[in-house]
Amino acid sequence: MITPNSIQQVKDAARIEEVVGEFVQLKRKGPRYLGLCPFHNEKTPSFNVSPQLGIYKCFGCGEKGDAIGFLQKHEHLTFVESVRWLAKHYRIELEEEQQSVEQQLEQSERESLAVVQQWALEWSVGQLWNSDEGQRIGLSYFHERGFREETIREFQLGYVPEKGNAFAMAAIAHGFNPEVLEKAGWIKRREDGTPWDFFQGRVTFPVHGLTGQPIAFGARTLKSDKKLPKYFNSPESLLYVKSRSLYGIAFAKKAIVEQQQCLLVEGYTDVISLHQAGVHNVVASSGTSLTVDQVRLIKRYAPAVTILYDGDAAGIKASLRGIDLVIAEGLAVKIVAFPDGDDPDSFARKHSSSEIAAFITGAAKDFLVFKADLLVKDAGTDPVKKAAAIHELVESIALVPDHVLRSLYVKQCAGLLDIAEQALVSEMNKVLRRAYRKRLGDEAPAPGELPPAPQDPPQQIEEDTGFTPQERELLRMLITYGHERIMVPMQDDDGSASEEELSVAELMFQSLAYDDINFEDPLFKAIYRDYSFAHKTGTDVRPARYIDNELEEWRKLSIDLLTDRYLLSPNWKEKHKIHVVQESDQLLDAVEYTMNVLKERHVDRMLRETQEKLKTDMDDAELEATMHELIRLQETKVAFAKVTGRQVVG
Repeated sequence: MITPNSIQQVKDAARIEEVVGEFVQLKRKGPRYLGLCPFHNEKTPSFNVSPQLGIYKCFGCGEKGDAIGFLQKHEHLTFVESVRWLAKHYRIELEEEQQSVEQQLEQSERESLAVVQQWALEWSVGQLWNSDEGQRIGLSYFHERGFREETIREFQLGYVPEKGNAFAMAAIAHGFNPEVLEKAGWIKRREDGTPWDFFQGRVTFPVHGLTGQPIAFGARTLKSDKKLPKYFNSPESLLYVKSRSLYGIAFAKKAIVEQQQCLLVEGYTDVISLHQAGVHNVVASSGTSLTVDQVRLIKRYAPAVTILYDGDAAGIKASLRGIDLVIAEGLAVKIVAFPDGDDPDSFARKHSSSEIAAFITGAAKDFLVFKADLLVKDAGTDPVKKAAAIHELVESIALVPDHVLRSLYVKQCAGLLDIAEQALVSEMNKVLRRAYRKRLGDEAPAPGELPPAPQDPPQQIEEDTGFTPQERELLRMLITYGHERIMVPMQDDDGSASEEELSVAELMFQSLAYDDINFEDPLFKAIYRDYSFAHKTGTDVRPARYIDNELEEWRKLSIDLLTDRYLLSPNWKEKHKIHVVQESDQLLDAVEYTMNVLKERHVDRMLRETQEKLKTDMDDAELEATMHELIRLQETKVAFAKVTGRQVVG
């Protein structure tokens, strides 16, 4: 674990304009920098970077954050990975927190495995290109598969000689512990402890992690002996968990983000052939059934996935159930079935990138429509099989999290299945209800059930506009100017006037407390209370307290509050001799005005509540007291209206 002190050191050193400038072309505009947003397509720059506050915000798509947040979003790194990126960039040596003995051992093993895998990659690549056996057998195989030399080097493909223990001897001579080599999957040991190469006589396919480091290997035999498994794969380790890894993700993630679409194939060669053909947004599940973690990894980069199958209908049908995981995670799923005799690898070797893209676009079918069509064809005219097909399809439709989209699927699939839409709705509601009760043990109808009949119109509720705009504006002033000191007019007990120096925060706290005004919005209230508590304990509160806060919703709100889309140009005063009054020049007026508007809104609510009270039964004394209260509130409202300039109606 990186120590909080080191994280703060990185935050202090990171210059937002330098970090963002590594990826976005920025142009200085007054105290800010402006550029085209990297998170959405735009022609007019709306991406603002503020060096003074250390934040960025796009006024087009709403993305915002600090230097660490930018790296997390743009490079798809974790928080820790972003901190390490910045530490390396600014040459900061990170301190690690004291770990337990178990954590130290785990960290040591993870680092040892990473070193072994990197060394093994370089060794196997060297054997492929520099040894006679590697060139004659391994390189020839890759060339026969149609892989160009630049592709072989890019994917760092390699070869392990068929000499029994060539790798083991080289690795042990290099100083590696045989136990670590075995955990990494490169050697096995006989009963007498002598090692032998697990991947001997095979070409190797490195599996890269998100940042490009090798974490595991797949190794293919080149022999025709059917008794031999075609592929050996690295065992799972602290470095490699198969269910959380996707082959090719390091090469594909940039293209996946740009195209907002991930192509999913089965094997290593499918990925490599498509990549070589110019289709870069492709990854493989490496021959395993798709897992939730793999789906969520894809979801980090794109909202849609297209699964590419060969023409084997039986294989497609067998894997349909696994695709339900993708639907349940909210991704849009399409299916592409290649012609008989072709798979993604062979098809890519025979066609150009434009032809492949055109084929995928034209052949892609929505998964649920594809599944319905496949099940109907399989069921034929058999009513029992057709009923089973309907049940299976409904199970998938019920997983769609979006209620509107689910309704559209029901309508479309009802037509394909030649069944009444209401029958499909009823069946799906049973599935939803069953899943809901299983999850929560509740007898209530599951949320998202499609209504069987029109519902009674909702009762009209009198609108209460609330205080959100005024509370938001006051919180903006508090975070921005709370530490600023201003002279506030006071009236002494003897009626004489004087001035007292207060901070904006002190003025706000005193004034709102005097009228017993509390924030209603939970998020605003939490930050207001935090500021108040910090102020009372003598802490000098600055905007960075909220910009760098550990709570994401606090960070996002504070960035929103602290950034304005437009700034007044200094040219008005410097060149044109025109003085434009800034908010900071008249803080007292600005703060008091906003507080008065908030108080006026509270009076509005009290007036409505008192007027409603008059409609109830009450005795003469209560009626008289209520009328006096109503008159007092109306007078207060008129007084506030004179200050705020709002018109009083009625």
